[in-house]
Parts: sequence; structure tokens; C-alpha cells
Amino acid sequence: MQRVSFRPFIIFALIAAVIVTAGVVLYWRQVTILLEKDVKIHIADAARDSAGDFDRLVQTDKEILTASALPLEDSYPWKDESFLPEMLARLDQRDHFNLIGVALADGQIIYSTPSDRPLSQLVVRDVLRNTAHNEFYIAVRPREGKYTSSILIQAVPLDPNDGTPVGALFSVQKEGYYRDVLALSSMGTNGHAMVVRRNGDVVLTYENLPAKNIFSILERYTLDAPTTLESVRQDIAQGKSVLVGYHTTEDLHNFLQFVPLAINDWYLVAAVPAKYVEEQATQVAKLSLVLFGLVFFVFYFLLFFIMRVRDDSNRQLFTTAFVDPLTGADNFNRMCEQFDNKLAGLNRQAALVIFDINKFKVINDLHGYERGNEVLKRVAQVLQTELAPEESFCRLSADNFVLLLKYDEKRAFLKRLKAMSTQLKRNCTVEDSCLMLDIAFGIYEITEDLPFYIMLDRAHLALEHAKTRTFDKCEFYDAADRNRIVAEQQIENTMESALANGEFEVYLQPKCDFVTGEILGAEALVRWIHEDRVVRPDEFIPLFERNGFILKLDMFILEECARLLSMWQANSMPVVPLAVNFSRLHLNDARFIPQMRRIMAQYNVPNKLIEAEITESVIFNNLERAQEVIGGLHLYGFPVAMDDFGSGYSSLNVLKELKFDSIKLDKEFLSGFEENPRAQKVIEGAINMIKTLGVKVVTEGVETREQAEFLRKCGADLAQGYFFSRPVTVTTFEQLLQKKTLL
Repeated sequence: MQRVSFRPFIIFALIAAVIVTAGVVLYWRQVTILLEKDVKIHIADAARDSAGDFDRLVQTDKEILTASALPLEDSYPWKDESFLPEMLARLDQRDHFNLIGVALADGQIIYSTPSDRPLSQLVVRDVLRNTAHNEFYIAVRPREGKYTSSILIQAVPLDPNDGTPVGALFSVQKEGYYRDVLALSSMGTNGHAMVVRRNGDVVLTYENLPAKNIFSILERYTLDAPTTLESVRQDIAQGKSVLVGYHTTEDLHNFLQFVPLAINDWYLVAAVPAKYVEEQATQVAKLSLVLFGLVFFVFYFLLFFIMRVRDDSNRQLFTTAFVDPLTGADNFNRMCEQFDNKLAGLNRQAALVIFDINKFKVINDLHGYERGNEVLKRVAQVLQTELAPEESFCRLSADNFVLLLKYDEKRAFLKRLKAMSTQLKRNCTVEDSCLMLDIAFGIYEITEDLPFYIMLDRAHLALEHAKTRTFDKCEFYDAADRNRIVAEQQIENTMESALANGEFEVYLQPKCDFVTGEILGAEALVRWIHEDRVVRPDEFIPLFERNGFILKLDMFILEECARLLSMWQANSMPVVPLAVNFSRLHLNDARFIPQMRRIMAQYNVPNKLIEAEITESVIFNNLERAQEVIGGLHLYGFPVAMDDFGSGYSSLNVLKELKFDSIKLDKEFLSGFEENPRAQKVIEGAINMIKTLGVKVVTEGVETREQAEFLRKCGADLAQGYFFSRPVTVTTFEQLLQKKTLL
């Protein structure tokens, strides 16, 4: 392990210190700007809240006055002079107003409580004049009557039913009544509010001001750019909300937020000093400096620690990423990382080999996973001794190993693999066990410049072939495998367009009566006509079974048959049932039967004219599901046939469990029975047994008259085979159908 040098660490520390210091300065400035923006938003919110509280408080006073005026209006004309004082006294008991009274049109004033300092006649006339044409009147009067400070007067008209005002009901509140609203409690002790008119005159204030007009105050100071006093006047004259920042002669920064009120032409003005922002910014910046210092210290401590343990960490990371934890050999990631270099070191004269231990699971089951893991460790040890330094290997997964070996000549290479297999069997077989390791090799000779994963796929394919062999389980990947894969890929690339372009064509093979040769039905088969070439079904059907495209193809054949039956009915042609083969995949597809019903309904064809053929092996592999599907088909009137009867080992069990409308004897079941009396008896017995179940018997592969005669005597119902007709096009089949008999 190399000694750690601190010189880069010191240089890096100095550079980082400069960067961090500059960052702190910039951060301090940015924090101040952001906090100022935040406080402006806070001021605006606090001003709007206070304005809303003020409006609601005035609205409440108005509603109380209006409600209090109703009994006075309803009792007019008043029965005597004592009525109003008594009513006002009762209203005054609510303690909502400081004083309540009635101003009559003749100038008389009646108070809720005796007062030695009544309101002046000037105020009373103002109240009467303003309530004569308005539902509500509010005004602020300085030092009126008995009050030594400003008062807030509110009034509503007394308007009896005849529509002629007889006076006004008014209330008086002291200036301090609205002090809480103007305190800006959300800003703590750092702000307050006032009420001004649009011309700037102060109406209500939280504190005494040096001037009676807010604009007169602002004229003395410098406003924050780009705001001007004229623009502020214009915005307020238009009823807009305005935020104004300004500096006093002592260079103190302050903010004013103007918010229009719903009363008269009044504005609520919130005033907050900028030092409120600066105090928060300073606190945040100081805290940030402390945090930066702490982070700076921790960062360099961790950096020093990381440099100390760097080499150990690298070794641990390498082990985790590139070493197989069980065997200690390279893992697949290491093989991928080194592959190109190793291949170049072998001058590209190499082979990629993948091998596994056949039925390795048996070792784990019989001897436990610990013994199985021990076997894998020994395999890795043998490979390490058998391989040259320029070669490599890895454990791919479980008991799969991948080797990159030098390759000169096939015979010598196979001899080397055989010797390696012998060595593995000798050294890696489980003690006290009769199990001998059975190893298969898949080999890809590297002759092309291909990606590693493609080479590995080709070696895998060769391994699958090797595992099917009984002896010498070494298999090379060859061109035939490649051609098959390419051909399958071409088929998959064109299958969708082929279906859309009508390249799949339905052929029909007649089912005939043994005696008369009359066509009583047909089996629908598919042919693929691709670029003037007929693609054999065995080339594409197994592939379609694997990739699921068979589901679409089967439904295409069904729809073609339904369309054909519909056309025959419409043209008054002979109509016979058509049998359609369905893949095993349909058994697990919940859409299977609904799709069949939809297609038959679309072409208005009875369900009984389509016979669903299901192979014996499919039924046996999922007997319970097959029962459900066959029951569903019968429920909707579809006949069901079991295809390939006798090709497997399950036929009798299937017959016992499931109800079919017909059974098709597999042609292999009938093969060679002419010269085999025992086979004839088996066939005859099978037909008799099926017939006792009330099921029709259809025989496939009938190619000679002798076969047809034998099967007729055994009691078979229908024949299908070359003796009667090969599979033919729809046009040819229609011509045969017109003849009525093929004998």
C-alpha cells in the first residue's frame, strides 16, 4: 500500500478555503436579499390581514347599528319623550359602543347615558347630512365633546316606513378601540399601521406622527428606486396596493405597505423598519458561518480519513464488484471487463466455453447445500490450475462456468476439454457418494468480431445441444444453429405484416363418410404464402406457440371459417361443419370463448358449425382448466374434439374426465397396423370403447383403401386422409363439395 501524501491535501484545503470564504460572502448577500423579499411579502400579508380585520370590525359595527335602529323605526311615531332614552339605555347595556345616541332632524340629541359634554351641533349636522342619503356614515373627529383624543363616529339613518328620515342613530368609539387592529401583531413589536385617505391625510394612527399627511412625511426622505412619490400618489388614487421603501435622514431603512379599505376612500398603511430584516439576516448569516465552519472542519477531517483508508476501500470494492464470494474466482463482471484485453492477448485465436454440471440440484438435495458449495469451490480450484495465465474463467451462476481458452485446432481442443472433464470428475465428486459429476460443454469458436453477450448466447445454444447427448457432451456452435435463429427472427419480424397483408391462407381437408365418400365436414389448416414461397407450418407454428402470436393466428383462421360459412349460407351452397385447431395458450386466456362468440355473431353463423379441436397433450397438462374451457364451449353450443388421440399416455384418463363430441385418432396410432394383428386389435378395441361413450370417431392419415375398409369395419365414423383428399384451397374444396362424394 502506497504512503499517503499530504501535499495535495494541503493545496486542496487552501483552494477550498478561498472558495468557501467567497461562498460565505455571496451567501450573506443572497440571504439578505431573500430575507428582504420575504419580509416584503410578510409585510404585505400582515397589512392585508389588518385591513381585513379593520373592514370586518367596521362591518360588525354597521350591522349592530342597523339592527339597533330597527325597533326605533318600527315604533315611530314614539309615544312619548321617555321612549328614546329608555330604548337607548337598553341598547347601551350591550357595552359594544362607548356611547350611543339619536340625532333628530330638528337638531335635538338624545344620548344613552347623561353626558355633560355632548357632541357639538356641527358634528350632529354632519351626521344628519351624511345619513340623509347614505345607509352608513363613519368619520374620525379630533377631541370632540368630553373626549380628549380622537373619536370614531358611526351612524345609520332612522327611516320609518313612510320613507322620510327622522334622524340618525349614531355611536361613538374612542380612538383606542382600533389600536389592536393597527398594532400589526404578526410583525411583533417591529411594526404598526395607520389609516389614511387617498390624499394622504391621516385618519387613525397607532402612534403620533410628526405630520398629518403621509405624503408630507415621504417628501422628506429618499424612496427606493425605481419608486417615486408621484407614482405612489397615482397608484393610490387608482385604488391599488403599493409597497414603498425609503431611507430617513438618519439613513434608516423603512417599508410602507398601502392597502385599500372598503370604507370611504381610506387606506390602511403598514409601517415596518428595515432593521427588522437586517436583524434576521444577521442572525441567519452568523448561524450560517458557524455551520460553514463546522462543515468545513468535518469535511477536511473526513477527507483525511478517506485518504487514509482509500486503499482498503478500493480492495473491498474490487472484491465486491469482481470476485465471486463463493469460490474466490473472478465473477461475470470481471470476465466482461477483461474480455477484450484477454481476447487480444490470445491474438483472437480463442474459444468461449460454457459448461455446467448436469442435475447439480441432486447433489444439493441429497447432500445439502454445504457439500454442493464445496464441489463448486473445487471446480474453481481445478480450473485455476488447468488454465494458462493468459486464459480466464468465471462462475456465471449456480453451477455454470464460462471459460475463455486458447484455440488452435478442433481435435486438440476437444482432447483438452475431455482431459479437463476427467480432472473435474476425479477431484470434485462428492465423497461417500455414488454420484459422478456429469459435465456438458458448449463451445463457440471466436471467428467474428461480435459483442461478448452474443458470443455467450451462441455458447449457451451449443451447451443446450450438448446436454442432450449421452456421451462426449461437447458441442460446437455451428452455422445451422445460426441460420435457424436468423430464420426465426425473420419470421418474427414479418409475422404481423404477413397477417395484415393476407399472406396466411386457409386450406381445408375433407372429412368423409367411409361408405359413401360424402364430405361431412373439414379441418381448417393454415398455409403461409410468402413471396411466392410456401412456408411450412412446422417452420412457424412452434415459434408462434413460443412467442404467443398463435393466439392471433388461431382467431384469424376462426374468422376466415366463419366468413366462409356465412358466404355459403348466403349463396345457398352446401354447408358442412369446419374444425379449427386451438393452441394450448387459449386455455389460459379468459378472452378465448368471448372472442369466439363475438366472431360467430358478427357473421351470423350458428356456433354448432365450428368444432374446436384441442390436442391430447394440452388437455393432459392442465386437466382442470381444460374441464372449465370445454364446459364453456359446450354451454354456448360449440362442439369439441380431442385431437391426436393415442399420441401420448393420457388418453384413457382424459376420456374418463372430459366429455368430447368427437375423438380424432392420431395417424401415428394407426401407423403399420396392416401387418400387425395386435395393433389391429388395439385399434378395434379403442374405437369400440370410444363408441360406447357416444362419441364420434374420426381417423386421420387414411391413405389406402385397405386402411379405410378396416377402419369402417371397426366402426369409425369419419375418415380424413390422402386416400380421400389432401388439404386443398377453399375454391377447390367448394368444387369437391358440389360433387358430394369423393369415391
